[in-house]
Amino acid sequence: MDTERMRCTAPALNILELGANNDGSEDVSSIVNEYTKTHALFFPAGRYLVANPLTICNPVSGVGYARSGRPDDAHTWLISGIEQEDTDPLRERGVVQFGGDGRFSVTDLNIVCHSRECGILIDPCVQATATYVNRVGIFAVRGYGLCAAKGDDVPGFASRPLFLSDMTIMGTADYPDCSVGIYTGARIGDNRLSDIEIMGTRVGLWQEASFIYADNMHIWTGCLAGRDNGSWWESTRGIVLGRSDAGFMGDNIYVDTAFSLFEFHSRRNTLSIHNFVSWEDGSVAGCPRNDARVFSIPEPLGGEPAVNLTDGLIYVSGNDDRPGKLADLTFPGISARVKDVRILTDYEINYRNFRRFTFTDYGTPSWNGSVEAADRDRYVRIAAVVMERERGAVTLRFQSGVGDSAEITAAKRDGGTTVSARPAPFCDLELGEENDGRFMELYVKVPAGEPFCWTVNTLSAGIGFFPLDLGLIRDHRDYAARVKILESGEGLAPVRVKSPGSDSKDDAE
Repeated sequence: MDTERMRCTAPALNILELGANNDGSEDVSSIVNEYTKTHALFFPAGRYLVANPLTICNPVSGVGYARSGRPDDAHTWLISGIEQEDTDPLRERGVVQFGGDGRFSVTDLNIVCHSRECGILIDPCVQATATYVNRVGIFAVRGYGLCAAKGDDVPGFASRPLFLSDMTIMGTADYPDCSVGIYTGARIGDNRLSDIEIMGTRVGLWQEASFIYADNMHIWTGCLAGRDNGSWWESTRGIVLGRSDAGFMGDNIYVDTAFSLFEFHSRRNTLSIHNFVSWEDGSVAGCPRNDARVFSIPEPLGGEPAVNLTDGLIYVSGNDDRPGKLADLTFPGISARVKDVRILTDYEINYRNFRRFTFTDYGTPSWNGSVEAADRDRYVRIAAVVMERERGAVTLRFQSGVGDSAEITAAKRDGGTTVSARPAPFCDLELGEENDGRFMELYVKVPAGEPFCWTVNTLSAGIGFFPLDLGLIRDHRDYAARVKILESGEGLAPVRVKSPGSDSKDDAE
């Protein structure tokens, strides 16, 4: 695509004064493509038919953007009539397109796509392509909402070419074969995104290489028609990091209703989000699959991507009787760092469901809990530990609210599990097991008439032996901690008191 470097310093020309009309009855592409070579252009409120791509060389602007895809008389609307049925993922045409050595901006307008053309196509996106897209809505996306591409014949790396803010990108309700909200290709990186919502495309954001720095994004790949057609759900992805060194660094990122929230294609991928939220809605009813994941690695990478999620919450919908779509939160490896992300769910905490309650198969979490006084003795769960391997151990420190403490070790070998405490516990400790020793719960007997509070710290855990962070697992209706209380100790076994001279290492062997 050939464009000239932007040299325009004069005020923008009003497109209506150049002979265009804003009732959507006549194509404005020839007028725009003629005057954009030398002037910035202003589109007053109204509808503008675009039968051929607008290849801009200078800024274009309108009268505000709407968060709804319904054209009105109060905003500027570019209504595409472009026929683009090519199903190649990298679309060759855009309603608005530009690229090369120049400085471009698109502000305060809306684009309605017609077929599989891009809303905005930037090609080639090179080092000197300084692009500002601000307060722009792109609707009825069947191809790419915004695509920044760079052919193999264009040398070099484009650093910081894209500055995108205050945007809405929305798909369609007619189940397109492929649609992506924002795509940035290889050798295009260090882009800035802020205050963007991507709704109803099959893939929200696809970053092929280098980094995106984002703030305040909502990516929702649910079905706009309100009911899945059987194929939409399992093909949806929130954020995809490509086969190069693609990375996403974000703050206040809401990724919800996707079969895979994050998909990685390289061991050099990096994902780091502070204040992360995910919430599954009911728009995917109709698809029978209930095996969605937070993290997806479709093929072996020869290593693990770097993952860091801190603070936030995730809603795991459904319950044991009516399962929801999201079934697995765990990262498929040991390198992920996930901290202080609350899990809201109604599932029972047990071995069958444990991958709905933890992001990693390792770690040394700490948590606390409390119960009010009652008129009868009760048994309160203080810990739940997954023990997937046949040999290994985990050690916890249990401390009451008045300062008494005990060190508890659960060790597994030769098909059996031993649980012991040192020193002698200050209250009754009881043990419950299920699934052939792969899941263990620890209970404390709380006498009638006494409130009780406690803290549990994980001191050590072998591979495949990990406590669930009960402090992060909450009831989704009122965000209350999931405190399990038994009215009797039936079915529980007492924890063995370890002698002062015994060695915890003996139990782990």
